[in-house]
Amino acid sequence: MRNLRVLCALALLAGATALQAQTSNPPTNDPAITALSVMGVVSELKPDAHQVIVTTAAGSQVTVTLSDRTVYMRIPPGEKTKDKFIKIAPTDFATGDSVFARGRMSDDRKSMPALEFYVMSKGDIAEKKERERSEWSKRGIAGTVSAVNAETKEITVDARTPEGPKPIVVATTGDTKFRRYAPDSVRFSDAQPGSFADLKAGDQLRALGTKSADGGRFTPEEIVTGSFQTISGTITEIDAEKKEIKIKDLQSQQPVTIAVTKDSSMRKLTPEMVAALSAPAKGGGDLQEMFDQLPAFTLAELKAGDSIVISSTKGTDTARVTAIAVVSGVGPLLQNKQAARATAVSLGAMSLGGP
Repeated sequence: MRNLRVLCALALLAGATALQAQTSNPPTNDPAITALSVMGVVSELKPDAHQVIVTTAAGSQVTVTLSDRTVYMRIPPGEKTKDKFIKIAPTDFATGDSVFARGRMSDDRKSMPALEFYVMSKGDIAEKKERERSEWSKRGIAGTVSAVNAETKEITVDARTPEGPKPIVVATTGDTKFRRYAPDSVRFSDAQPGSFADLKAGDQLRALGTKSADGGRFTPEEIVTGSFQTISGTITEIDAEKKEIKIKDLQSQQPVTIAVTKDSSMRKLTPEMVAALSAPAKGGGDLQEMFDQLPAFTLAELKAGDSIVISSTKGTDTARVTAIAVVSGVGPLLQNKQAARATAVSLGAMSLGGP
């Protein structure tokens, strides 16, 4: 049973990223904290007291006390069996490393003496992510689903290329793994197991696999999809404390509340990007690269009356969305229907991130 608990935690550890400490109003029922364990990131070391502060993904903090009884193990990237774990010294970890500690949690869920301390270093995580990015870049495709054939289990995708969108048939097999973005979540780690039946026209799709010699067909090993939306409007109110933006939706003319999280990307359009979006035929690959290089901005730089475009998942509440991306400086584009549509299409296509 103990091994099972450890192994169940590994999948989450593998996708962990270095988190900043978030001490304001942490949840009382954090799923990363149990009666016998805590899972999170090392946010502070207290060597004199033989203690480590572990911060969970939800922002809760637990003081983990280490002793001569503590067993220290490093988890190599991708490994899931304990016989592949590596014994390490009590000093062989650092702030930013992901950890899974076992012991007996205090009643207030704020402290725990550790009997076992499993570490995945931030360097190993970064290398693993880079390998995955490289793999998906070399053997992956991304685009918008234009048709779904339930009989043949094939998906037609308008794939993004530097020359513009090109149709490609994605022929799924019984071995294809499906994942789908969760409603109201912008985190890839929250993507849930899915199926072919989840797919529909208009979804954003990213697939890893093998392309045919002529480039017209694709055999996927894994498919990740999501249902996204792009809305635009004028800011009516900003609540910096709640990290919320209220706008009047340009299309529906209804008020919408935009929740901004630490995962939301906030970028400001440059004149060059405005020109690129005004000429959408140039292609999606160039636009994505340009978007990644746009200057970032903060919530404090926005004001009532500004025009913005927001990309989000399609959640259960149309009056409230969680932003994947917030783009400012879009006023000139929203006055041009063709450019506004190009902005929406480009932003929507950029919403689905890879692993």
